[in-house]
Amino acid sequence: MQEPQSQSTMTSTRVARVLGIDVRVHVSVAVIFMLIVSSLALNVFPQWHPQWTAWLNWSTAFTAGVLFFVSLLIHELSHSVVAQRCGIGISAITLFLFGGVAEMQGEPETPKDEFLIAGAGPLASLILALLFGLLASVSLSREDLLLQEALDLSQLSAFTTICVWLASINLMLALFNLLPGFPMDGGRLFRAVLWWRSGNLLQATQLASRVGSACGWLFIGLGALQLLGGNPVNGLWMILIGWFIRRLALSSVASLMLDQALRGFNVRAIMRTRFDTVPADISARRFIEDYLLRSTQQLWPVVDAQGHNLGFVTAQSFDLQGASLENAIHSINRHLQPLDDEHSIDPDMQARLAFDKLANHPSPLPVVEGDNVIGIIHQNDILRWFSFHKLAV
Repeated sequence: MQEPQSQSTMTSTRVARVLGIDVRVHVSVAVIFMLIVSSLALNVFPQWHPQWTAWLNWSTAFTAGVLFFVSLLIHELSHSVVAQRCGIGISAITLFLFGGVAEMQGEPETPKDEFLIAGAGPLASLILALLFGLLASVSLSREDLLLQEALDLSQLSAFTTICVWLASINLMLALFNLLPGFPMDGGRLFRAVLWWRSGNLLQATQLASRVGSACGWLFIGLGALQLLGGNPVNGLWMILIGWFIRRLALSSVASLMLDQALRGFNVRAIMRTRFDTVPADISARRFIEDYLLRSTQQLWPVVDAQGHNLGFVTAQSFDLQGASLENAIHSINRHLQPLDDEHSIDPDMQARLAFDKLANHPSPLPVVEGDNVIGIIHQNDILRWFSFHKLAV
């Protein structure tokens, strides 16, 4: 699956860097990994191999689980490599509860690029299924089991068992991702065809999103039937998948509309230019009483006597609940935040990129040109600007 960088809000940990792309793992991976391993070790493999010991079941299941997530990573890397060939940057690949997502820094420019990027993942999964199937066949031949009329699963070695399972699971992964549930791979392939026929990306996205939303409702309905049929685990899982598909389908349209509305605009065109500054020689108490509690402004640049910007303070810089005003006699300089690249925004940055950066900051950021603060901007400022500009469809 691919999605624009701004849509990926999951907290994750960087574990590797492959082909110049950060690989991140969400905490939910531990949950699904344990579910897969325990299901294989307690249910699947004991049915296939009644004679196996518990240790062999668990060790084989653990290996299969690791290789499954390697397969997911290869699936997402395929999207990423093709996207890079099409001129689209990939900020990271994140593995999480529902699989994986390649975070694209932009949208494809042509229907052809969209089709190639979307098709790369399912194609990689299909190739992996064929590869593991071939390895299983070679192993079966060596074990003199391939030509038997009825294959006895209990006779398979651990290696062959892993290959058989991975072949089937990668085939299922390829077929599942080809469902037209935008923004899944099949939905993106569907959008590419609609885009090619109509020449209108937004209209194609809206139609693909409606189909994706319908797929989400279908999964939710099937999950509800599973619940009523006495299968709560599968039912809840399908409901979660349906909800996830619907959420992404709806947010993809909003994200594309924002992309198109902000195209050609930079931060300078959207930032707030009317704001108060705070002198560096006042106390924290005076700042709280005279500025923080008497204004809706959320960020204040701090200047010295010559008017030079020293940094900035926000409401989050102060512990308003844990400290008393009587004790806040120290200088405001103790709460200064620096005007570095992490804590500021360039006025010539594209508005869409600024929106993504601001998503990680609960408070506004100063817009800095040279050593001077020339504006203030918050993610809500961009959304408000967007709401006042009609998008021509």
